[in-house]
Amino acid sequence: MALLCIIKGPNQGQRFLLNDTVSVIGRQPDATVYLESLAVSRQHARITRQGNRFLIEDLGSSNGTFLNDLRIAGPVNFTEQDTLRIGPYELQLIDDTPPTADSAQIIRARIEATSSNQSLFAQNPAYKLQMMLQIAQDLGQNLEVDFLLGRLLEHLLRLFPVADRGMALVCEGEQLLVRAQRTRHQGAASDFPYSRTIVRKALEEGVGLLSEDVPSDRVIRPSETMMSMRLRSFLCVPLLGWENRRLGVLQLDCLHQGVSFKPDDLELLTAIALQVSVVLQNAAYHIESLREQRLRQEIRMAREIQQQFLPDAFNLFAPSAEVYARCIPAREVSGDLYDFFKLPDGRVAFFVGDVSGKGMPAALFMIAVRTLARHLGPTCTGAADLLSKLNLALTADNPTHLFVTLLYGIYDGQDGSVLLANGGHLPPLLRKRDGSVQLLQLPRAPLLGSLPGPLRIADARLVLEPGEVLFLYTDGFVEATAPDGKTEFTIDGLRNTLSTVNTSQSLEGILDQVVDRLRKFTAGGEQQDDQTMLLLRRK
Repeated sequence: MALLCIIKGPNQGQRFLLNDTVSVIGRQPDATVYLESLAVSRQHARITRQGNRFLIEDLGSSNGTFLNDLRIAGPVNFTEQDTLRIGPYELQLIDDTPPTADSAQIIRARIEATSSNQSLFAQNPAYKLQMMLQIAQDLGQNLEVDFLLGRLLEHLLRLFPVADRGMALVCEGEQLLVRAQRTRHQGAASDFPYSRTIVRKALEEGVGLLSEDVPSDRVIRPSETMMSMRLRSFLCVPLLGWENRRLGVLQLDCLHQGVSFKPDDLELLTAIALQVSVVLQNAAYHIESLREQRLRQEIRMAREIQQQFLPDAFNLFAPSAEVYARCIPAREVSGDLYDFFKLPDGRVAFFVGDVSGKGMPAALFMIAVRTLARHLGPTCTGAADLLSKLNLALTADNPTHLFVTLLYGIYDGQDGSVLLANGGHLPPLLRKRDGSVQLLQLPRAPLLGSLPGPLRIADARLVLEPGEVLFLYTDGFVEATAPDGKTEFTIDGLRNTLSTVNTSQSLEGILDQVVDRLRKFTAGGEQQDDQTMLLLRRK
């Protein structure tokens, strides 16, 4: 099983399964390897598998594909020793094959040891086999790590009568923590010391260590810590997962003079460690699976909360006008937003925005933008004043460095006039009574939240005639692609659609027609970006 892993950059540690013969890397959400940075092209590069060989090639990307810091066109060989760089990401190919019994050769004694296949059960084989089966059964019945390791140590103290105590240490990030300890002596200290030098050596070198007589061992050269522990003999075996990933260490100590562990004990503990490693890795995957389930549930709740922030009181513009809006998220939560609310003087403010990025950060930023707009709106002299004050508020405290494009308007029901201001957003479209659709080229301010200071922008004013419809939308409509992944719907495509829809029906019906045309254009392909549209029609 082959994987591509992000080893540096956004979402570090994320892995992508390369099951197919051809795997596409890009910013297109249906790519095998989806990288959401804007520095990545929609279809950036391609990995082709030929048996056990992999080839990487660039697909005409804007910013290039680099293998070991050399820009490639391709196809060129791609191995586990190579570093692939695309935009802010560094990636590595991994052959994620589960360990087999042969992997025991990685764990080797520092002294002569007999083959585990020949002498593993040489002494009292029936009892050892029974204990091994019991250990295997216990390992398979529980995925709670502390309980599992505690039970394991209890079995090990019975299986190795020379052992006075045992401990299991588990890697958690950069730390190595004691997760279970057992001793056969009543009243003994529960937190007994251990040699970090020995544990680190076994773990980092991937070897099992045995000392039959610690005080006289010239190989390990016992430290003062080891001598103060009254340690006579020990076994220390690493727990290695797939790709030789360091999971932890098992150690058994003997404190009594005249007895010691033997090489076949090391072989036996090594065989047990292989089983434990598989279970520990499965337990880690189980915990990760539970976390993902909880995250999905939290995201569903976040979507419900987010939807509650989007107004549905579409009669707010009555009796002189009507409004309708819809947000169609590409994911569970959206970075798009729309809103409308009454101002103290009776006019109605409305806007559509698009937050940079995707997922939860964009959704939270969206809520902040909406809250600020509602708070600042009643105190502003016009649409441009609102954008300027909103930009000041966002740049004053924006640790996430996100930004938003926003098209803001104020509708006056007395004369049908609209004040508009554009903060880096797509220009609105106006469908006239004769069916023509006009692109309203407004002065554009920078993206809100990107540059500090007030914005130099003025209001644009227009008067909606009865029957005319104003359309505010996000780029999810115009950048939707056809099945070839390259041809976009474009603003012209949206204009043509709006010029042919039946505007005698409700605004909801008009939007349904637009969405239907868009779905036909994309041939039902996966939605790549959030899609939001607000329609305002003067009666």
